[in-house]
Amino acid sequence: MGSGIAPPNHPGNQSRDQSTGDSSEQTSLDDYADAVGPTNRQGKTIDERRQRLEQILDEEIEIVESHQFGSFTRGTMVGPLSEDSDTDVMVVLSREKHGEWEQGENGSRNCLRAVKRVLEKKYPNSKVSIDRNVVSVQFSDFTVEVAPAFSDGAGGYKIPDTYSKGRSWVRTNPRGYKQRFEAVDNARGGRLQKVSRVAKKLRENRSIPVSSYHMEVMAYDYVHNHPDKNASTEELVEGFVEELPRRVSRGTRDPVNGDRLDSSMDQSNRREAIRKAKTARRKMREAKKCRQSGDTEGANEKYGEALGEDVD
Repeated sequence: MGSGIAPPNHPGNQSRDQSTGDSSEQTSLDDYADAVGPTNRQGKTIDERRQRLEQILDEEIEIVESHQFGSFTRGTMVGPLSEDSDTDVMVVLSREKHGEWEQGENGSRNCLRAVKRVLEKKYPNSKVSIDRNVVSVQFSDFTVEVAPAFSDGAGGYKIPDTYSKGRSWVRTNPRGYKQRFEAVDNARGGRLQKVSRVAKKLRENRSIPVSSYHMEVMAYDYVHNHPDKNASTEELVEGFVEELPRRVSRGTRDPVNGDRLDSSMDQSNRREAIRKAKTARRKMREAKKCRQSGDTEGANEKYGEALGEDVD
């Protein structure tokens, strides 16, 4: 894409419904946010893959309900998709049939191992592995992360946590966060989705060592608390990147359960993340000056530099 932001007719913007209206009414960062999401065809593939995985698991493990969750359902996934891109599926297990996993010694680890065995049989040519709370199936086009769960009876779920010696289950409420995210996004005219995608693309382009979810929640918190509900995408992106070094430094909590999202970051990664965020901030300040002076072409160029589109 070069160092600038793609115009509306850039190839990256094709094969997608422009749900935000006529492109002439959109700005460069609006179009960029649209361009970096998955295409409609990729979205269909993700949904079909999810359904197939659920069918496979249901043949050997009793499932009472299942959900697609994560960035795809919130509209914050970024592309182009690759084997490192992931989408999330939760399969809620029958407590009557599989309650020993919830209560037994090493139950959470045994549960993940059982899910892994089922998927390995069906996908012998794919890499299937356990990663803390999920079983990952790495396909050539993207990765699906399957989280087995039990209902907690209060609208949330318990998922395995192998970081606690295989004996614990941790609470999660993906629907709670999705509801909050959608409420803010609707109140801001869909601009939270856009800012989140731009933020994630910045993370990816500049290899900022924070998780994708961590970056999204920082964007959510910034937009949620911004005093101007009519702020443009440019203003929100500029403001978010301006605050990014400080947000990385001070830490971020999950908006639903209050857990620290950066608890696993060591000091080296935090320093690197802050350094790269400051580089983006410096370029974004230059973009803001161009925008305010009416230099649209210069602003687009600086936006691209700030977001790391010139980084190989």
